[in-house]
Amino acid sequence: MDESTNVGGRDRLVRLLLAAGLSIAAVRWLHSGKRLRGGLAGAGALVFGFNATTGYCGVNDALDVDTTGDGEEVSIEFDETDGETTADAGATQVREHYLTCAACGEPIVAGQSRGPNSQGDIVHDDCP
Repeated sequence: MDESTNVGGRDRLVRLLLAAGLSIAAVRWLHSGKRLRGGLAGAGALVFGFNATTGYCGVNDALDVDTTGDGEEVSIEFDETDGETTADAGATQVREHYLTCAACGEPIVAGQSRGPNSQGDIVHDDCP
C-alpha cells in the first residue's frame, strides 16, 4: 500500500457509514433551518468521507496510528534448549515446558486433577 495510507479495513467502513449518516443529518438540519448544526454535520461528513475514500487521516498520522494492518509484525523467537545433547544424533534436545508433580516427578497433563499438598506444592490428586 501507499506510505500515506493509514486508515484501512473496518476503520474505513465505519468512517464511510459515519459520513453517510452525517450527510443525511446535515440535509435534514439544513432543510429545517438549523444552519449551524447542518453545517457542522456537513463538515464532519466531508472529513469522514475524505478519510474513507483516500485511506488517509491526519489525526491518525499525528498520533502515529495505522489501522491498515500492514504494520510491522512483532515476532519473538525463543531458543529453548536446555544444553543436553543426544549421543547418537548430536542435536540439542528441546525441553518442553510442563507442570510436574512435586511428589512423583511425573508431568501433569491438561485435564488431570491436581492441587496443592500440605507444603503448597502442586501434586496429582492421587499422589500422597
